[in-house]
Amino acid sequence: MRQETIENYLKTIYNLSSNNTAVVSNQKIADKLNLNPATVTEGLRKLHELKYVIYEKSYGSRLTASGAKLALDIVRRHRIWETYLAKELGFGWDEVHAIAEELEHINNSKLINKLASILGNPIYDPHGDPIPDAKGKIQKSNFIKLSESKAKTNYKIMGVTDHSTSFLKYLEKHSLIIGATINVKAIEDFDNSIVLICLKKEIHISPKAADCIIVQLI
Repeated sequence: MRQETIENYLKTIYNLSSNNTAVVSNQKIADKLNLNPATVTEGLRKLHELKYVIYEKSYGSRLTASGAKLALDIVRRHRIWETYLAKELGFGWDEVHAIAEELEHINNSKLINKLASILGNPIYDPHGDPIPDAKGKIQKSNFIKLSESKAKTNYKIMGVTDHSTSFLKYLEKHSLIIGATINVKAIEDFDNSIVLICLKKEIHISPKAADCIIVQLI
């Protein structure tokens, strides 16, 4: 199995497992990697042999200590590259993910640490995702999903979990960017859609979109 393939699997399992706190099904991994489930099963067996994952056919997979360590290193590389591309090279937050997917496989700790230093050792990337430090530690936060917010309350947008171009452009269209202050005016009983006020403009947010926006109470 190629090193790049190993890294893609481990990063995917880490991201799908809520920071390695849950077991991930084969189907979720296949969907995320856009692979045939049979291919994923074979890949997981090989990762199990390499002691990167604990794999059980009828249960799912979770990372071992060594697998989690490598996954965090890959996540760090990816998010540092995203931040560098956005802050230093002027790429939009809807562009950096795809480019970082390629750059993350450059396994050079000195390079990544140098980039982090140039950037001021940021703790969040352009999408609000936490950046592991050089030791793999992530700063804890009290962020919640917008879907978990309360009516008549003010929040600051801290991140997003959907990095697709269409979603990020949708947010930009409504000025719902990182750091924006919003007021949850109302939450509809019928479908849990949310009515927001941002920059004095009323915006209706679907439950699906609200589940992908990360906020902090202010």
